[in-house]
Amino acid sequence: MLNKILNKIIEPDHKPHNLIALANKQKVGNINLCILGLREKINGNRINEITFLEWIWCIDNDQPWQKISELEQIELSEKIWNLSLKIEWLHFTLIRRLAWFYTDKKDVIASSLVNSFQIWSSSSFLKENLAINILVALGKNDPKQELVKISCNQNLTRNELLRKINNVLPNIPILQDYVIEISPYFHKIHPVTLDKVNWLLRCFDEMDEKTQITSVDYVLNHVSTAIADTFPELVNWLKKNYNNSQKQLELSSSARQKLRDWIGAINYQDFHKLVNLIINNISLNKTEIKQLKNRQSFWANYSNSFVRLKILLPNQSYKIINNDLREDQDIQKLEFDGSEPTEVCIFDLGDKGFIVEFFRGKGSEIRFFAKNYHVEKLLFAEESLSVKKLRALGGEAHDHVYLWQWACEKWLREKYNILANKGTNSFTIFSIKTSNQESNKPILKGNQVIEFTEQKLSYTSQYGLLEPPFDKLKRRERKKIKWLDEIRKLELEATQSQL
Repeated sequence: MLNKILNKIIEPDHKPHNLIALANKQKVGNINLCILGLREKINGNRINEITFLEWIWCIDNDQPWQKISELEQIELSEKIWNLSLKIEWLHFTLIRRLAWFYTDKKDVIASSLVNSFQIWSSSSFLKENLAINILVALGKNDPKQELVKISCNQNLTRNELLRKINNVLPNIPILQDYVIEISPYFHKIHPVTLDKVNWLLRCFDEMDEKTQITSVDYVLNHVSTAIADTFPELVNWLKKNYNNSQKQLELSSSARQKLRDWIGAINYQDFHKLVNLIINNISLNKTEIKQLKNRQSFWANYSNSFVRLKILLPNQSYKIINNDLREDQDIQKLEFDGSEPTEVCIFDLGDKGFIVEFFRGKGSEIRFFAKNYHVEKLLFAEESLSVKKLRALGGEAHDHVYLWQWACEKWLREKYNILANKGTNSFTIFSIKTSNQESNKPILKGNQVIEFTEQKLSYTSQYGLLEPPFDKLKRRERKKIKWLDEIRKLELEATQSQL
């Protein structure tokens, strides 16, 4: 009998005339559908004499309670709640009916039992009772937010929460509806921790598509970029689940832009960290370190454009720094082909195309590829890539010689309409410190300290960087001629190696 009652969580039939009719059919002589009789048996500790019908009659209706004073109602209802902890079916009956009461079914439980619940439930021994805590939340002014708070504090998604209260509370609508408040609640959490981020992402995974899109949109529009920078797990989930352009169209325009900014920022962070790892762990001279710092600084201005990032490492670098990179990063070992060792970063700029950045070696170039399915497949799906294979792919090469930042910015802007991040007003250029210059954030390389100075170059999206003086441009042209000779040789070698 008990198992059937527990497993069949249906809304109660609270019509008094049905109970009276059922009672009249009973042959038990001590049934007394009266609150006074119930109180007498409870006070006399004759609980076993109380029939199921007597319990239900007094739980179901306000009418019997009118025969006792308000103070007596409070005392008796608290005793009934206490007794429910010893009588399993009574406990489940009360809390399930209270749950229905909070979903606007007001005639399923007596008012006295509802009023006394808030006092009774505050007892310290009930603080860890999940079902009771949920009922308390349902009785508050903003029950959905209170349910989110419980889920978050308990580190439970909706489905995990329901499994915890399986066969205890009915699956009332609010236990589904409250998930829409998860993102607004997450926005107010301070401080945010990795556990909270992972909880949010597990909640996202359980949501239906419409609710998830609404929730993701809210997070993108309200959660600070600092949180995204601190917890790449959040951005990586968004990259994985909203990489589909059709799904992105379901987001608001502001959320789509924020998504692009976040993904770009986290991809740039990976690039920034890679450069630091190379500088700190690979044997480089001062000039090579300066070049890498300038590339790190230059691409910071374009971070919002980076849809994807792939890292290619020569064998030695892979052994040294691979353990310091995140597991979820797209990292691949370069196939050895006789080329000078170099690390390579591939930036996916979405519809704009692809940038391949060679870190070291004779060519040490930037290569641009227009958006193309074959190129994209080779760059991001090919399992075996080498320096020569990348050069043989073609594209347009750009140098890293003297004044390359000015020339490269102009090249990207005028030829490919690739602009720096919105709001950018200067580019930073690093130079090696000389004796009469002030130091700026020195780098410790073994026992050697390498110091740099910074120069800010004014930038506008319309005109780019200021054009250098004529004498400096002439010097650049001389450097570039030597580089062009070198890069042509390297490209010829690469093409012949693929024949």
